[in-house]
Amino acid sequence: MSEDNFKNISQSSSPCGEPTSEDIKYHKDAIAKLNEEIKKHQQAIITLQKRIPLSVGRKIASLEDVISIIYRTGVWLTFLFFVAGLLRFYIRHQSLNVDYNMFYKNFYLFTEKELGLISLGHFRTEILLNAGLMILLITPMVQVLVTGIYMAIVNKNWKYGTITLFVLVILGISLLIH
Repeated sequence: MSEDNFKNISQSSSPCGEPTSEDIKYHKDAIAKLNEEIKKHQQAIITLQKRIPLSVGRKIASLEDVISIIYRTGVWLTFLFFVAGLLRFYIRHQSLNVDYNMFYKNFYLFTEKELGLISLGHFRTEILLNAGLMILLITPMVQVLVTGIYMAIVNKNWKYGTITLFVLVILGISLLIH
């Protein structure tokens, strides 16, 4: 609505200063027009928001988006390593009856040994399956680490970030013991 429309709003014409039925009708009509204008602007805003790519609309991804990406990536990588290991085993043995033992004292020795073999270019069935298992175990730890850093740096919530990183230490110690 333009400013001219507001200038035409008359003062009460009743002798007591109370609005007449004409005044009330006029003001109700003005309010209805304003509401229509607001709805048009809200629709225009919604239309524009749909056109703006997410990367322009927000600079930093939300914590939920980051965690979702971490979990999806971890699950897909685990799945791919398991499928690759089983496929390799099936091609070599014409069976899916994989049976092997792991002789490691804890997760860190397991990870160190397996990553060493992978870095040397060894891709036996057991190594592929173990790589999938490592990713499956590391994914929640990465999520906790990223959450702690995100809370401390992005949200400036040092208390929550510190508590989250303490949880990461507890997870790390539990993997060292088991």
